[in-house]
Amino acid sequence: MHENDTDTGGSAAPARTEHDAPAASSPPSSSTPAAPGTAASANAAAPDGEKPGDKAGGQSGGQTPQAQGGGQGGQNNPPRNNRDRHRDRRERRRGRDRDNQRQQGEMADGDGDDDTPQHDNRPPIQLPADFPVYSLTDLKRMPANKLLDIADQLGIGESVARMRKQDVTFAVMKILTRHGDGVAADGVLEILPDGFGFLRSHDASYLAGPDDTYISPSQIRRFNLRTGDFITGRIRSPKEGERYFALHNVATINGEPPEASKNKVLFENLTPLFPRQRFTLERGNGSSEDITGRILDLVAPIGRGQRGLIVSQPKAGKTMLLQNVASAITYNHPDVHLIVLLIDERPEEVTEMQRTVRGEVVSSTFDEPAARHVQVAEMVIERAKRLVEHKKDVVILLDSITRLARAYNTVVPSSGKVLTGGVDANALQRPKRFFGAARKAEEGGSLTIIATALIDTGSKMDEVIYEEFKGTGNMEVHLDRRIAEKRVYPAININRSGTRREELLIEPDFLQKIWILRKLLHPMDELAAIEFLLDKMKNTKTNDEFFTSMKR
Repeated sequence: MHENDTDTGGSAAPARTEHDAPAASSPPSSSTPAAPGTAASANAAAPDGEKPGDKAGGQSGGQTPQAQGGGQGGQNNPPRNNRDRHRDRRERRRGRDRDNQRQQGEMADGDGDDDTPQHDNRPPIQLPADFPVYSLTDLKRMPANKLLDIADQLGIGESVARMRKQDVTFAVMKILTRHGDGVAADGVLEILPDGFGFLRSHDASYLAGPDDTYISPSQIRRFNLRTGDFITGRIRSPKEGERYFALHNVATINGEPPEASKNKVLFENLTPLFPRQRFTLERGNGSSEDITGRILDLVAPIGRGQRGLIVSQPKAGKTMLLQNVASAITYNHPDVHLIVLLIDERPEEVTEMQRTVRGEVVSSTFDEPAARHVQVAEMVIERAKRLVEHKKDVVILLDSITRLARAYNTVVPSSGKVLTGGVDANALQRPKRFFGAARKAEEGGSLTIIATALIDTGSKMDEVIYEEFKGTGNMEVHLDRRIAEKRVYPAININRSGTRREELLIEPDFLQKIWILRKLLHPMDELAAIEFLLDKMKNTKTNDEFFTSMKR
């Protein structure tokens, strides 16, 4: 093992400090032997005719001035006033606060600063000869019933039968890590404000759980890790006083050796450019889902690094439009890393998206708190930035940016300045940073963000949010509920939809045909225009065939 791969810091719990001992507020018991040289020992050795305590200031009862907390003090102990007592109380309270923080953070998870290697002295479990090798990711993705079967094979089935799936995974992994040289694990790093981090799983939408893997601050400093890095390695079981598995060694960072990841250009230092390479959404199978992609190729083409808005009223088909876009991108561009981020959505729509999209689906449903929405969004955007730094093309489909802005408005500290609709003056800064991260990098890689924005919901806040984001994107698709009410899909308002600098994405000859089509559809009503276009497209399988048929 390479010396840089081993966690010499580990995650050992820190030793107790002087604050861990309770402050003495009562006199010592008479049954407790006094140490030599103390006032108590002096009183015990007092000659006949002197009462205990006479040499300590003439006090009776065998108590020292410190134990009495006031009264007449001795020569070496000045009297204590109220200010001294209040200061002592504050010091004891601060010590208790530090103890509580240590128990919640470093002591439970390991502080990673102990350079002494520690080993688990318990004997390894003897697994069956035909027992398969599982990684932590395999167990997390496993159905609950199969996970319980594995627990039965390990002899812990009865004790974990009524536990949550994450707790069952923790119990199984605790046994497997004691067998052999550790278990393989991977995940996306989230660094907490205290300096240590955890590996979260996108299968659980980066939700914190007992089966997460702890990473010590020493490892984070050694490998220059950041939130969003995808890390693989081997883990060890928790030591006494710890609650989480700890990463024993780092094998890869974002698919590369640890040494190769230290010299990457930061995302903030990349040079943004206009998109010049188009995503082809047309699949050529003639299906109704393919027509949506073909219309977008003509009306609002999407490039690598696009920052697009899908402006929609409620019940206008924005979620189905996102599903069609996601399916087309994964079909035509398998090299692209697709992330579908669902914020404040219904749980059944999350399940449908997971089953229809071949990509990474991360969600926070409407029954989750606003802080959870924000945490998921921050993890997704940091993960995307790390991929772009490695020259990958990433696409984020966000539904919806309006609800994400609402969540930020809820969690942001009040600035005292409230805009129209109850929006805090500082609430939209972080969602704008999220949306503004979309770009084509000159050094390689791109981040494309297609987000939905809600309008006509009856909420003044939603109108303010849309107006703030309206000019920030370089592509817009407008959906019309009047078209959707007639059950015409996709309900796209062709005249209001378009892409900035589309001449950089489309060949000149094909662009001329699109402009002629727009001139033909412009005098028509929005409903008549989309019906005319759909009627002509149903008879062809590709856009080239469509333009050929229009010449006749």
